[in-house]
Amino acid sequence: MAMKLIRFYTVKDNVMLDGADTFNAQYTLDKTEFEGYNIIMFPVTFGATFQAQIDAARAYLIDDVIIDEQAQETADVEIKLKECCDNFQAMKPVVETVFPGKPAIWNQFGFNDYEKARKSQGKMIQFMEMLFETSTQYKTQLIAGGFTQVKIDKIETLKNELKAEQISQELAKKERPVKTQERIILMNTVWATMQIINKASKAVFQGNFAKLAEYELPRNSTAGVTPVKGDVNPNQEVNILNMDFTADTEVKIKNTGAGALLFGLALDATKHEDKLKVVAGSTQTVNAAVLGDISFKFLNVFNAESITGSYEVSIVME
Repeated sequence: MAMKLIRFYTVKDNVMLDGADTFNAQYTLDKTEFEGYNIIMFPVTFGATFQAQIDAARAYLIDDVIIDEQAQETADVEIKLKECCDNFQAMKPVVETVFPGKPAIWNQFGFNDYEKARKSQGKMIQFMEMLFETSTQYKTQLIAGGFTQVKIDKIETLKNELKAEQISQELAKKERPVKTQERIILMNTVWATMQIINKASKAVFQGNFAKLAEYELPRNSTAGVTPVKGDVNPNQEVNILNMDFTADTEVKIKNTGAGALLFGLALDATKHEDKLKVVAGSTQTVNAAVLGDISFKFLNVFNAESITGSYEVSIVME
């Protein structure tokens, strides 16, 4: 089963990143207090690391850019498809002149297939392949009628160019979800660091409401996110989340099925580490450290029961 990646904040990406900039600027001013609170949680490199996370997330291609790139690939395919159509239309009068009154031969050149082919890049590739083979078969007559070898070779060239554009288009389509997932991972890493600062600020500036206000998370982000829901078959392991966890990341796990499920952080999406057992109908909210090694990025669930289980998992945002 494919892993599910979600954003662990409910504001727009640019709002979250702007908030991260503010957080890090404020942290830089207050770093002495944070380091004094816990030098392990807030080493001297904490601010620089946070800034690097923000820069990496902001530098990554936004989805609009990815969509624009995909649109350009589609436009390139359409341009090349039209070139193929124009090439055939220019060739038709030559074929009709070289083979007058012979529709059976005309159809060998694709006269009866063109209308369907011109509407589909895949069919047009096949059409141009057929057209090149037929033109090669009748090249003596075509050349005698003024259709040169260069023009025959151009048919194959256009076919190959259209095929290359089609491949580029398909790669662009497949690349978009990959880039989107990579961007979400980067954004969630920034958000996790903001949560660390936010939670620690409540201890560092306890009772100082003016300072606490400076470390409030971006508006509308405190309510959490829609849980990731899913089913898991008997004796099956399923990856639920893929993200960077910290010891303070809080995970809310609800067992919505009829049998117990085992949850844990794992090295990859195919393994299960049975660190937390959640019985049917119960809900547990735990720090990520309870689920295993927080250097692992994959939160997986394993069903050791003989019946199908189900779950809801979300990251708690305070």
